[in-house]
Amino acid sequence: MNTLPWYKGIILGLIQGATEFFPVSSSAHLVIAQNYLGVREPARTLAAFDIFLHFGTLMAAIYYFRWDLAWLFGIWIKPLREKLRAKNPPSFFEEKTAKKVGPLIILGILPAAFVGAMFHQFFEDLFSDTMMVSLLLMVTGMVIYTTKKIQGNTLGFAQMNAKQALLIGLAQIFSILPGISRSGTTIACGLFVKLKPEVAFRFSFLMIILLVASAFCLELSDLQYLEWDLLMSAICGTVTAAVAGYVCVGIMFKLMVQNKFPYFAYYCWIVGSLVLFKEMFF
Repeated sequence: MNTLPWYKGIILGLIQGATEFFPVSSSAHLVIAQNYLGVREPARTLAAFDIFLHFGTLMAAIYYFRWDLAWLFGIWIKPLREKLRAKNPPSFFEEKTAKKVGPLIILGILPAAFVGAMFHQFFEDLFSDTMMVSLLLMVTGMVIYTTKKIQGNTLGFAQMNAKQALLIGLAQIFSILPGISRSGTTIACGLFVKLKPEVAFRFSFLMIILLVASAFCLELSDLQYLEWDLLMSAICGTVTAAVAGYVCVGIMFKLMVQNKFPYFAYYCWIVGSLVLFKEMFF
């Protein structure tokens, strides 16, 4: 029986698109939403469906950060470097900064990539535990809230170093757990090491793009478990996730510049508490 019709695909795509870029854990929201929407597909089928949704938000992120990514990769290839110099597209990076930041991003994704590969099955099993997800979502709220008192964030990309990138990468390890926000932990860590809010935001998401893209390539074989009657739901979810994600990543940047990042802690606590209460007593 198909418990994931097209309209549920749209709902899940909307949730994925919004929560992937807000620091509230998209994995937590997908687990909770699938549970409450009555989606009862096999675990492998749901994993394949989630790959589609993550592809949608990955495309949204790549498009939003397209010129930053162009400089990060194009700086190493002479023909592309010359084209970028001639075009001078609107990027957050200067040429020298882009050459420095690229290796720092690679350094940042290594810890989570290693741990994720080593303990993939362990983390995957946690995705079926709604109570655990709700508890970890409240932990995300605590991490975000601790940034409220941070002041004196003046460092830009030009002042970043390998130690800061590695610390942000180590923080990202915890986001493999469903309920711990990837963007929440990495942005928070960026703020703790005194990066400007907009720099912490950009470094976090550029790092996430490369990590998610790598994971997507490794998980392509899992798409074979998506049943044909769910293909329309997956397509609807992917398109919705891409559109919602592009809108939300722009909103998130504005909120970071306005120092509204700590406010997401209250959302995480409220949603986590409500889900935990429901799981315990109903």
